[in-house]
Amino acid sequence: MTRPPRPEPRNCLPRDIPDFTGRAGELRILLADSTAGKRTATALPVTVIHGMPGIGKTALAVRASHLMSAAYPDSQFYVDMRGHSGQQPLDPADALAHLLHATGGPGELPATLDERATRWREWTAGRRVLVVLDNVRDAAQVGPLLPGSPTCRVLVTTRSRLAGLDGAAHLFVDTLSREEAAALFTRIVGASRVSGAPECLRRIVEACACHPLAVQVLASRFRHRDSWDLQHLLDRLAQATSPLQEFDTVISAVFRFSYTELSSPAQELFRRLALHPGSDITLRAAEALAGPDLGSEPGASRHEESRPAALERCVEELIDSSLLEEPVRGRHRLHDLTRAYALQVCLRTDSAAVRHASVGRLVAHYLTTAYRADRLCHPHRRVLDLDLPAQGGPHCAPGFTDADGASVWLTVERANLVAVARAAAGGHPQYAALFPHVLARSLKLWGAWDIEAELFEAAVPVLRSSGDRAALAQTLTDHADLLAQRDHGAALRCATEALSIHEDLDQTHGRADALFQSGRAHLAAGHGDTSLRVLEQALKLYREVGDRSGEAECLNVQGVVLYYAGRYDEALHKVQAMEAIYEDLPDPYGLAQALNNRGELAFLQGRYADAQECYERSRVLMRQHGGRVDLAILDTNLGGVHQAVGETDQALRCFKRALAAHRFSGDALGEADVLISMGTAYARSGRRGEALLHLTMAEQVATRIDNPYERMRALIAAADVQRESGRLDTAARGYEQALAVAERIEFPMGSAHALAGLARIASLSPRPAGRTVDHGERAVALYRELGAEAEAAKLLQFLKTHRSTGS
Repeated sequence: MTRPPRPEPRNCLPRDIPDFTGRAGELRILLADSTAGKRTATALPVTVIHGMPGIGKTALAVRASHLMSAAYPDSQFYVDMRGHSGQQPLDPADALAHLLHATGGPGELPATLDERATRWREWTAGRRVLVVLDNVRDAAQVGPLLPGSPTCRVLVTTRSRLAGLDGAAHLFVDTLSREEAAALFTRIVGASRVSGAPECLRRIVEACACHPLAVQVLASRFRHRDSWDLQHLLDRLAQATSPLQEFDTVISAVFRFSYTELSSPAQELFRRLALHPGSDITLRAAEALAGPDLGSEPGASRHEESRPAALERCVEELIDSSLLEEPVRGRHRLHDLTRAYALQVCLRTDSAAVRHASVGRLVAHYLTTAYRADRLCHPHRRVLDLDLPAQGGPHCAPGFTDADGASVWLTVERANLVAVARAAAGGHPQYAALFPHVLARSLKLWGAWDIEAELFEAAVPVLRSSGDRAALAQTLTDHADLLAQRDHGAALRCATEALSIHEDLDQTHGRADALFQSGRAHLAAGHGDTSLRVLEQALKLYREVGDRSGEAECLNVQGVVLYYAGRYDEALHKVQAMEAIYEDLPDPYGLAQALNNRGELAFLQGRYADAQECYERSRVLMRQHGGRVDLAILDTNLGGVHQAVGETDQALRCFKRALAAHRFSGDALGEADVLISMGTAYARSGRRGEALLHLTMAEQVATRIDNPYERMRALIAAADVQRESGRLDTAARGYEQALAVAERIEFPMGSAHALAGLARIASLSPRPAGRTVDHGERAVALYRELGAEAEAAKLLQFLKTHRSTGS
C-alpha cells in the first residue's frame, strides 16, 4: 500500500515587522531551543512570552518565528486567540478547526474538542512544526492545542503568566532599554530627523517610559509632522497634563481592556496604587492604601482576618494581568504608563474624599512605622511623645524584632519615605509636621540635605499655626542639627529660637539640646571660645537630666573645638571620656565617631599606624551603623594616612571614593575637606596643575558655605603649590590671607602653617633676613606650644639649609 504524499509545508506566520528593534537577549533565549532536530528530550518545548499591554510580545514572537522557521520546515502556524482584544476569546475547538484546515487534511472535522485535539496531535507527530498562539487569555485555551511531539515548538504570547500551563518556560518582556527605544524612534522617523539632537531624543524616549508601543505611536505622529523638530515634540510632552495626553488612543485602549477584565476589588486596588507617590510598594503599605473595605459593598462588613488574603488575591490578579510587576520579591510597582492610566481611571471613578483618605492612610502607615524603626535604631535619641495616627489595621505594621530589621526597613524604604513625606506636605499638613522629627537622624545619615530642607520648610509653618510650641522647638533643634555644617547662620537662628521656647516652657532637656546645637553652629562659624562656653552650659544641663548620650555628643564637639585650638591633650581627654560613655551605653555609632576622632589626633601627632587602626575599627562599625557621609569621612582620613606614608595612588583612590559620596549626598563641607586632601596629594606627586584645580574648587566650596576653617586650609595648601612652582608673590598673598583667617577664628595651628609658609618665602627672597627670622620664630614657637615638634624641626631645617646655600 502506498502512503499518501505529505502536503506542502504551510507558513501562516504574519509578516515580520520592518521597524522591529532590539530584544537581542530575548531572541537569544528563544532561538536557543530552535534546534529541534538535534533534541533528544521527550517533552514538547513551550515558551510563554508574557508582559504588560503593548510591550511588544507579538512582535517578538513573530520575529523569533521567522528566524527559527528553518528549524521547523514541515509547517509554521499562527493563531490569534483573541484573549485580550475586546472580542469573544477564540474557543479551543474553533482554534483546532483553524489549524486542521490549514494542514490541508481530507474529510470532515471531528465534532468534539477531544477528537479534534487527537487528530491534531496525530498530524503533528513526527513532524517539525512551529505553532504561535498569540494573545492567549488563560491556560485552558492553550492545553488542547499543544502538539504531543517534542520535535515541535510552541510560542505563546499573553498578558498573564499562565501559571497553570505545566512544563512551560516563561519569558518576561519588559520595556526597551533607552538605547533600543531611541533606535526604534530613529528607525521610524528616519535618521535625518533626529540628527544633532541626541539629548532631546533621550528625553523623548524617557517620556515614553521606553514603552515600545508608546515610542511607535509618538514616532509615527512625528514622522508625518514635517514642520516639527524634536525640541517642539519635547515641549509638547512637557506641557501635557498627563503622560498619556500626547499619545494615540490606542495606548489607553490596550490598558482599558485589561482593566475591565479585572474583578471589582482588583480594579479598586489598581486605582489606589496609582495614588502611591513612591517607586514601589509592599503588601503592608498597599493594605493601608486600599483601606479596610477593599471590594466591599457599602454597608457590608468584612472580617479583619480576611483582609490580607483578599489583598493578596487582588495583587496576584493584577500581576497575572501584567498590570503590576514584582521586580523584587515582596515589592510591587506600576509601570509609568500603567500608572498614568490607573490615575486617569482613579480621577474619573473615585471622589476627592476617597482619594484623600487613601493617601492619608498610606502616610499614617509610613510615619508610624518610621517612628517605630527609628526608636529601635536610635534608642538613645530623645524624641517627642508624638500623637501618631492610627494605621489601616493590625496587619499593616511591620513587626520589627530588632534594630537590624528596623535599619534595613528604613534603608530600603528611603525613597518611599521621602516621596510620602512630600505628599504629606501637599495634602496632609498634620502629618507633614511630624516627618522631619521622625526622620531627622535618618536624613542626617543619608546626607539628604536638600530633602530635609524641603521637609522642614513644610513642617515649621504648620507647627507655628498649631500652637504646639514644644514640637516646634524640637523641630527647630532638629533643623539646626542638619544645618550646622552647611549654613551656620541659619542653624544658630533655629537653635536660638528653640532655646527661647524651651526656656519659656521650663524644659531643661530641650534647653540642653538647643544650647548644644548653638555650640555646633558657633564652631562652624569659627567662634571657638564662644562654642566652648555654650557647650559647657549644655554639658551641665545634660548631666543634670541624666542624658549620657547628650553628654557624649557634647564632649565630642568640645574635643573638636580643642583640636582646632591646638589643645591636643585636652581634646584627647574629651574624646576618651566620650568613648567611655558610648561603650557603656552601648552606642556603636557614637563609638565609631569616637574612634575616628582619636585617629585624627593620632594622625596629627605623626602616629600613622595608630591612626589607621582607629580609622579601620571605626569603619567596621560605620558600615553597619553609619551612613554614606560617615564612610566618606573615613575614606578621606584613611587616604590621609596612605598619603603620609608615601602611598599616593592608594590615597587618591580613597579620596575619589569620598568625593563621589560627598557630592552625591550634597555634603559641601565634606566635599571641601576631601578636595583639599586631593590637592595636597596631587601636589606631592608633582601634578601641580591638578593640585591647584582641586584646591581652588575647595576654596570656592568653603566660601559658599562660609566655613573659615576649610577656606584657610585651602588657601595654605594652594600657597604651598605656588611657592614650590616659584610664584612667590602669589604664594605670599595666599599665606597672608590664610593667616588673617586663622587669627580671626583663633586657630593656632593654621597660624603656624601660614607663618611657616611666609618664612619659607622670605628665605627665598633677595633680602630675606628680617622677615625670615620674624615669621620663622613665630611659627616655631606656635608649633612647639602645640606639641608639633616634627613640624618645628622641619621648618628649622629648611631655613638653615636655605641660609647656608644663600638660595
